[in-house]
Amino acid sequence: MTKKHKTTTLGDALENLVRSLGMEGRLEEQQAVDRWAQVVGDRISAHARAVFFDGGKLVVEVDSAAWRQELFYMKQEILNRLDRSLGRPMVQDIIFTNSRR
Repeated sequence: MTKKHKTTTLGDALENLVRSLGMEGRLEEQQAVDRWAQVVGDRISAHARAVFFDGGKLVVEVDSAAWRQELFYMKQEILNRLDRSLGRPMVQDIIFTNSRR
């Protein structure tokens, strides 16, 4: 007598692994970092890059004080775009810092 094994796609297997390791939330948070350039566009992403997400805050390194100030004024618009891109409100704040060199 032979047993039939249910086939699983690689995507389903990875999803199950991430869930079993309790990393679903961290994976969603990483999407906020990964989508930064797409959300803000080439012009802004040439001067600012998202580096990590923690506790509802997205930390973004900016290459000059002028760009940091410009982005500060655009913060709410960027937050709204991120929410739309992620499909739900996830980023509560954006912290703009100087680039590490």
